[in-house]
Amino acid sequence: MKSNMRITMNDLDRGMLQHNKLPDLALDKLMEWIMSGKLSMGDKLNTEELASQLGVSRMPIREALANLEKKGLAESVPYAGTRLVTLTKDDVRQIYIARTALEPVAAKYACEKITDEDIQNLKEIHAEYIRIVRQEELDAIDVYQQNRLYHFSIYKISQLDRICAMIESLWDNLSFFKLIYGQKLLEGRESRERMIEEHQSYLDALKQRDSERISHLLAQNLKKRTEDIPYSLDVYFHENA
Repeated sequence: MKSNMRITMNDLDRGMLQHNKLPDLALDKLMEWIMSGKLSMGDKLNTEELASQLGVSRMPIREALANLEKKGLAESVPYAGTRLVTLTKDDVRQIYIARTALEPVAAKYACEKITDEDIQNLKEIHAEYIRIVRQEELDAIDVYQQNRLYHFSIYKISQLDRICAMIESLWDNLSFFKLIYGQKLLEGRESRERMIEEHQSYLDALKQRDSERISHLLAQNLKKRTEDIPYSLDVYFHENA
């Protein structure tokens, strides 16, 4: 780092600077604000204002905003700049319906192609998921990312690249809601153990090469997600779209 570079990342751990780039730190802070509710769906993200608040130049903020877009959390609007995505209740319902149509198919084909090496890899990913979910201080971002890694490690085995790309796009579109709702969903120990059991059931079906079973499990669980979405909790949704 050049000696004339001055950095004042307000209330960020400066010791982290030697391990992270500024865009990563800016992204971490934006994610923290999303999780805490300081930033909400539809909020405009002004590059200059964010740069001033975090004490950095505009370039790291632009990179952080681009990464938010890749995660499906933000969008560029012509003549308006960047804003956090807006989801309606019907948006979420439709995304789950589409996932229910596609993910069981990808899992079924994956089950028919899976190798012992793939299963071992999934066991390790699942073990890390268990570790994360059973921590006293739950990090919803870590849970979301590990859950996503587990699911896509299954789907990609199918070699149905176009279908996997469509599923990934649906996950991106839903990621804002899943981060916020997922944090609430996993607040209780019972909910955490239920998610672990769900992942284990997929792994068991894969080990048994039971393609019909894993397809049924995914369809059943995704249908239940659609029915259990807390539509009465308007804080998660924007009503005007």
